[in-house]
Amino acid sequence: MAINMQRIKTLIDHLATISSGDSELTRLAFSPEDLTAREYLLDLCRALGLNVRIDEIGNAIIRRDGIENDLPAVAFGSHIDTVVNAGKFDGPLGSIAGLEILLQLCEQRQQTRYPLELILFTCEESSRFNYATLGSKVMCGITNQAALSHLQDKNGVSLAEALAQIGLDFEKVDQAKRAAQAFKCFIELHIEQGPRLENENKTIGVVTGIAAPIRCIVKIHGQADHSGATAMNYRHDALLGGAELALELERAAIRAGHETVATVGQMQAKPGVMNVVPGYCELLVDIRGTDIEARESVFLALQQKIDDVAKQRGLQIDLQLIAKDQPIILDSGMVNAVKHAADTLGYAYEIMPSGAGHDAMHMATFCPTAMIFVPSHQGISHNPLEHTDWQDIEAGVNVLQHVILQQAELK
Repeated sequence: MAINMQRIKTLIDHLATISSGDSELTRLAFSPEDLTAREYLLDLCRALGLNVRIDEIGNAIIRRDGIENDLPAVAFGSHIDTVVNAGKFDGPLGSIAGLEILLQLCEQRQQTRYPLELILFTCEESSRFNYATLGSKVMCGITNQAALSHLQDKNGVSLAEALAQIGLDFEKVDQAKRAAQAFKCFIELHIEQGPRLENENKTIGVVTGIAAPIRCIVKIHGQADHSGATAMNYRHDALLGGAELALELERAAIRAGHETVATVGQMQAKPGVMNVVPGYCELLVDIRGTDIEARESVFLALQQKIDDVAKQRGLQIDLQLIAKDQPIILDSGMVNAVKHAADTLGYAYEIMPSGAGHDAMHMATFCPTAMIFVPSHQGISHNPLEHTDWQDIEAGVNVLQHVILQQAELK
């Protein structure tokens, strides 16, 4: 069954125009722009008679009945929220690819034995609440209302308030949890967000496992003092304490191996003026890997360095753990299904892990799950320069369609 690449391109390009900023693509979760983008896609589904519902956390679920509608659903999808100043493919690719497959089935009036569900997961990016894959975590019961009650964005807007602004009730969030028996399998198509496929000249990434993050905030309290009148040996410089921690994270990740990575995504010093020794510093820390022991060794190194730096520099340092997700090894049967699809369609593929987290990692705790990657030019993502060739996108959608229709049993 052919796909309409012009429609896919049009939808991806149009979503890229729905942004809170005129000169960049920023579409944070639960924002007016996020809702506008979601409704734009859902209107296409409603026009063809697909069943559309929004669950209690804001996930959009588009269902097409199967011949045997009591069977578990073959599910697929991704997200449409973005980071600040984003590229246009991260998330929307998998969402629009899944939509295109549903639209083709409707237009061609073809049926599958199993019902199909396209899921547009809400708040996949951590950009608003410093908390990633929110929608899939709630759907899979990995988190709940009580655990989310502390979340707020940089403007002090709580998750409860953000949900209320779009007509959802935070008190009902737990009702978004689904039963594992509702799904036969789940498949997500995504850009790689790294350079491996391009460097290896491969078209398809067959993902075997998904690295998971340990995320935390490090809050360093020192003493703000005059930069000219305070001798070096009298200082309690919070920023320099933060710098030591950031460098230790880099060293620890290199020591850990197993493709473990660690990032200080933000280091904010206060009062933030030239002539005052920083009295406060805050670090946003992200540690990832598929090997649990290697990842844990980096987190342990951070904790040990915090103790050392606090003592040596006379600082008070608090570590706030935000998330500690478990790495996932994907179902071998689904991995083989993606390999078979790539072989059948004649695409060169690479067997590889995912260094980034995805909604698929939580769906994998529910049902057999697959991830399909397509190349990212120079490995760039979360950046306006993010780019994937349209011919590679077409290959990814073809592989996704092949796996979905094989799992759903096209009649």
